Amino acid sequence: MKTSVFLEKLQEELEEDETLTLDTNLKNLESYDSISLLSVIAFVDENFDKKIDTKHFKDIETVSDLMNVIGKENFED
Repeated sequence: MKTSVFLEKLQEELEEDETLTLDTNLKNLESYDSISLLSVIAFVDENFDKKIDTKHFKDIETVSDLMNVIGKENFED
């Protein structure tokens, strides 16, 4: 998936007005809560066929961190 498409889809999934970048801190977003966390897990599962254990989310702060957990090989510029 193109990184730009991922950012757009993630922004939609989080129902976030602010444009997301690789450096966006997810925990600082107004819309980021336990419900949106579950949405992100479902989004990753649907789009990348990858299960993310909720334990990993304590280590995920930025969009880039999330992409690293998904696997950089799943993205193109």
